Order: sequence, then structure tokens, then C-alpha cells
Amino acid sequence: SKWYQRRVRAKNIDTSEPSRIFHEWMIKLHQGQGLDIYWRDHYICPTVEEYVDMVLKKTGGLMMLAFDLMYIFRRDAEEKGTGTMETKAGHHFLETFSKFFQIRDDYCNLWDVKYAANKSYCEDLTEGKFSWVIVQGILKENEIGTTQVMSILKQRTTSISIKKHCCKLLESLQVKSETHQYLQELEVDLRQQIESLGGNTLFSKIVDLLSADRIVTA
Repeated sequence: SKWYQRRVRAKNIDTSEPSRIFHEWMIKLHQGQGLDIYWRDHYICPTVEEYVDMVLKKTGGLMMLAFDLMYIFRRDAEEKGTGTMETKAGHHFLETFSKFFQIRDDYCNLWDVKYAANKSYCEDLTEGKFSWVIVQGILKENEIGTTQVMSILKQRTTSISIKKHCCKLLESLQVKSETHQYLQELEVDLRQQIESLGGNTLFSKIVDLLSADRIVTA
């Protein structure tokens, strides 16, 4: 992100509102991606709050960028005011959706049968990635004084048996069940927000397709 910030300053880029919004979100996206890589390469387990902040920047960045740009162009075309409340509601929805989408992806990476068939089995463990479920597992182990999950993550293993052992370990720590429950809670929140924003058939169908209850686990 520092490289991107220097480039923006060096080029003396247009300071109009669309340009400002574009560069602000691009910087945040770089920051989120950078944190994800930094934690992975230095074996640093983030807190839940740090993880969520990373997700809102990395996963939510492009969605927020698209929303903000579409909003200001529509606002200017209709010659309306700033619409602060409407913008906040839109941001809140996208923040919730970003968390739901990323945490669901992290969950599927370890337990979704279809995900394993289409990609590779538990590739987050091979990459040494601090996903939501891994972070939860490590934090739970910290409380009881064990370090098995972190030890397995550091191996960047390709061994199916070790990966299966890690999944069983996370299940015994209640990470799988609690993550599934949290996804259900986020899903309910998303549906309520869609309704409060006036309803949106397309987004409702997307939430239906991504529902945690549709995930087939081993």
C-alpha cells in the first residue's frame, strides 16, 4: 500500500470525488491483501478484530468501491443531496456480506465436499493461511495451552492425513459448529437488511445460493 500511495502522489492524480474514492479503496484493498500475506509469511495469528478488519478491506474493498462510485454518479445525475443515511446503510450491508462471503469461503475450504472436488483438499492449510476457522482454532488452543493447529499450519503440509487430523481437531474445538452457526446468524442479518433496504430479488437469490445450510460437508 505504501508503494501505491507513493505512486498516487507522484502522478498528481485528479482529486475529483470519483478519483478520491477509487484511490482510497484501492489503498485499503492493498492493505487488506498485504496483511493477509504478512500474517501468513511471518506466522502471526491475528485477533478476530484484526481478521475482520482485513476482510472488510480485502474482500469488501472492490464491492465498496463499486457501491460508492455508482452511488455518487447516480446522486449527481439525480441532483440529490449527500444521502449520508443511505450510504451508511449500503456500507453496513456490504460489510456484513463481505464477512459472510469470506468466512463461508474459509469454512468451505476445509469442510465442503464440492469445494475439495473442484479445487484441492484444505488448500488453506498448505498455503499456511490464517483463515477464520484457523484463527478461531488457534485462539481456542491458546486458552487451553496447546499449539497443534499452529504447528500444522507452519508445516504447509500437502499430506491428506495431516489435513484430516487438523479438521478433526478443529471440530473437537467446536470451530466447525460455531462457524456454521455464525454463518446462519450473518445470513439472517443479511436478509433483514435486504428487506429494510426495500428488497432486492437478485441479492436474495445470491444469499439463498450461498446459504450455510446448502453446504455439504464430509
